[in-house]
Amino acid sequence: MKSKHHPEQPLRRMTRCYDRLVHSWLTAAAILFAVFAFAVCLLDDYPIYVDGLFSMATAGYFDQAAGIDGVLDRLMVKSQQHVPGYFLVLHVWGKLVNWSPLALKLLSVFFGITSLALIYRLGRSLIGREAGFLAAVMLASLAFYNIWYLPIRMYTMFVAAALLLLWLYFRALHSRQATRAELAALCLACVLFVYTHIFSLAMLCAIGVHHIFFVAKTRNWFLISGAFLVAGLAFLPWLGILIQGTAYATGRAEQAISALSSLDLLWAITSLGINASHLFLLPFALVAARALKRDRTAIALWVILLVTMAFYILVNYALGVIDYPRTRYAVIVFPLMILLILKGLEALPRKRTLLLGILLFWLASGLLFQRRVGAGQFVRSYNTLPIHLVERHLRDDFLEGDLLTGWSDGLNLYFESVVYSGVADFYFAKHGVDVAIEHTYELGKSDDDSIAAMLRGKLNGHQRVWLVYELDESERYETLWQGALHSQFERCRRDDDIQNVSIALYQRSSCD
Repeated sequence: MKSKHHPEQPLRRMTRCYDRLVHSWLTAAAILFAVFAFAVCLLDDYPIYVDGLFSMATAGYFDQAAGIDGVLDRLMVKSQQHVPGYFLVLHVWGKLVNWSPLALKLLSVFFGITSLALIYRLGRSLIGREAGFLAAVMLASLAFYNIWYLPIRMYTMFVAAALLLLWLYFRALHSRQATRAELAALCLACVLFVYTHIFSLAMLCAIGVHHIFFVAKTRNWFLISGAFLVAGLAFLPWLGILIQGTAYATGRAEQAISALSSLDLLWAITSLGINASHLFLLPFALVAARALKRDRTAIALWVILLVTMAFYILVNYALGVIDYPRTRYAVIVFPLMILLILKGLEALPRKRTLLLGILLFWLASGLLFQRRVGAGQFVRSYNTLPIHLVERHLRDDFLEGDLLTGWSDGLNLYFESVVYSGVADFYFAKHGVDVAIEHTYELGKSDDDSIAAMLRGKLNGHQRVWLVYELDESERYETLWQGALHSQFERCRRDDDIQNVSIALYQRSSCD
């Protein structure tokens, strides 16, 4: 006898398949591998920018014989506004793995993958298996966070350290009595977090507010408080240095002028944390309702998020240190926002079908935001000439005294730090090549005659000139450069096969 097929059977099969996927650690592992593979494929697409060079120089790239003492000395003397955690880890990574820029970029990828694993574990512990899986997917597809997998900077480590601290804190908190191992791990995680970035103080204050006002004062409470106290004492040796660096970090007039207002900062952080789709603000109201019903997890997430955000807003109001690109300082807020969204959606009816639709919408929002805004808004090397590929392509053809010229709208090749001399020197000084790549922002302030006169001055004294520019850049500058070159030089070579970049060689003498 044939079995009867009910209309709901396909839906049940889809539900079972969905459950198998989101409840399996293999699916989560596949996401981690996919993100890792994607990041590795992009490692060589962008040159090292000034902040990345600062990280490399501080960690010991230019003085590899120096040890950990050299890293600390450079920070204490030349960059007191930074804490040393990331730079020490980068130093050890360089010693153990490799000092090449590509190998150093891999450290950010490693911490990015670690942060996905940790939000999976935290979401699973606080909300449920499904939430852990979805949290990992949402953080992996958060457009703003994806930017920081490739620069040689501390932001993926910052997020990973924050998630590690939150996971260990809630684990110890939910234990009947935290073990010595749990307390030691919590203390070490707190030390790692506070030594990764100065704005770790935002979340530490938030955890403190939650711990003092919303947690029962049991013996476990005092043990956890003691672990945080020991971690705070471990930070005291660097506190005096950090206070000295505050004057530098807050004393630049141009930075204060460009700083966001309190409302603009709140809106910017919120928008970046929800993939710029304000539909995701609705679950915040749902989780607020759950907090009013004394849901402990909802209360904890709300308190930690609100106090962390308030810290950023108050510090920026007082010191004026965060403009739109520096919203990266608030990157630790975004995992909290993702967990709040998932907590708010937890009690909705027909949750599986709804969550799948929301997840697809989240992915689409991230892709749209990435296309509309682009990583170049936050890391200027993402929106410029691939100058590292130009150097690699021409390194065997350069002659000492050559001039490399052209224009760019992203990378400032001449920004000089107290730790290193600049991007142009990093890539071209070893070849004895002069670099005169102009920034389109500055060129836009001058008329054609002034630019032509400037070019003639730069060309004087050079027998060979390499002209480098992106093929889709302004025709105005192409006309001006080629006009100046054709009046004195003969074009001997042209290559157009490097990421939409044109490279041409001009020389005064005949090409033969």
